[in-house]
Amino acid sequence: MLKATFYAFFFLMLCSCASNFSAPVSERSEELVIRNPIIVVNSELDLNNRTNSRLTDFSNIDSDNRIYRVQSGDNLISIAFRFDLDFRSLAIANELKPPYTIFVDQELNLDVRNISDLQSMRNNSLGVDAPNNSVARAQGSSTQAGGIVRESIAGRNAEQGWGWPSSGTIAERFILGQNKGIDISGGFGDPVFAANKGEVVYSGRDDVQGIGNLLIIRHGERYLSAYGHNSRMLVTEGDTVDKGQKIAEIGNNPEGDPILHFEIRLDGKPTDPLVILPSPY
Repeated sequence: MLKATFYAFFFLMLCSCASNFSAPVSERSEELVIRNPIIVVNSELDLNNRTNSRLTDFSNIDSDNRIYRVQSGDNLISIAFRFDLDFRSLAIANELKPPYTIFVDQELNLDVRNISDLQSMRNNSLGVDAPNNSVARAQGSSTQAGGIVRESIAGRNAEQGWGWPSSGTIAERFILGQNKGIDISGGFGDPVFAANKGEVVYSGRDDVQGIGNLLIIRHGERYLSAYGHNSRMLVTEGDTVDKGQKIAEIGNNPEGDPILHFEIRLDGKPTDPLVILPSPY
């Protein structure tokens, strides 16, 4: 009888401990939220339009099978940028050809591990006359922008001739796995310059990574540069820009500080801009 009472008491203690046990952080990360950067409306700041956003939108990701469901406003390069992938490999994995048309709710395979570098290099064709329909739209929609000729820049050497995107000071440096670029402090509305000649391949918002109004420019075969926290964006997708051309104006980060978040990607992977940019500036 005494032994039975002891085991019953031990069982109740175990249940009590289990009820107070918290899941590991990795299992609760879906609930982590951040404040969005301020939203630009008609080139003017809407200081009241701040909403909470998940750090990662798990509703559109099947992490077990590495599948992403396309959302309105996505294009192939913005999706590849979000997941640190080479957009050419992503295109091959999903049998997409230029101009890489995708549709809302389309499922994209994010597993590019078996795509070779050689295959990716062969899939970088630009310079074709094509409808500008690479931004995700509803299936069956007949709404398309007019045809554009995308200038081929694939043969140019983008490893040289880089310049600084802002004259501010470095507030945060590149940290592998934490900060994918550098943060440059400045004044609100200060100019943002293209760091090299290239083509604008994305102009929109990135609330998932918390860098707000985002521009991405493609330079040659392997490089992308990205500019976040813009208060105004002065170029749009398909535009060809020169090194040093004003492309945007600095806006506020989620903490309310005027910051330019700047990244350089090599084959889709974040690279320390300070290794590539001239020094000093």
